[in-house]
Amino acid sequence: MKCVIVASVALALAGCTSAEQDPSDSPPALPPLDSDIEKPQLALADHVLGTYFASDVAMRPTVCIATTDGREEVALEQGWERELMARYPALAPFSRCALLDGVWQDAETGEPAMVFSLHTFTCATANSCSGFGQYMFGETSSPASRYKLDWGGKRWNFTRDDRLLGAQ
Repeated sequence: MKCVIVASVALALAGCTSAEQDPSDSPPALPPLDSDIEKPQLALADHVLGTYFASDVAMRPTVCIATTDGREEVALEQGWERELMARYPALAPFSRCALLDGVWQDAETGEPAMVFSLHTFTCATANSCSGFGQYMFGETSSPASRYKLDWGGKRWNFTRDDRLLGAQ
């Protein structure tokens, strides 16, 4: 039942509301990652995780973030993963999440794990990028959301599109 509840809450993140947070889930006061024009993919990772950790999920599973090379999920650049873990103490290193028999699990506890995955990231220009993000929890995957990033002069602005791929 816990798995169903956590997965349902994660699916509702598109319209999530902010509630009281556990102080361990709140990112410390660090410079925003969306203000670096040179790192749009890191800004997107921060945006996706920030939305999730601002939600009112009561019992979070182990949470990791990854990118994909088209075949499998792989860790973000090590420095990026450290930057994100400094902001979100509840974020685990990707090495802690393991895909075992088609189920994402915490490699240490064997409990189901949630992996946020960014893929198909590209920049048409230095000021305009796009990519897809989704999460996998246990053996469930969310539909991928398309994110458009536009540089606003001081920070990246994000637009999320949840239309199903191939739908009119």
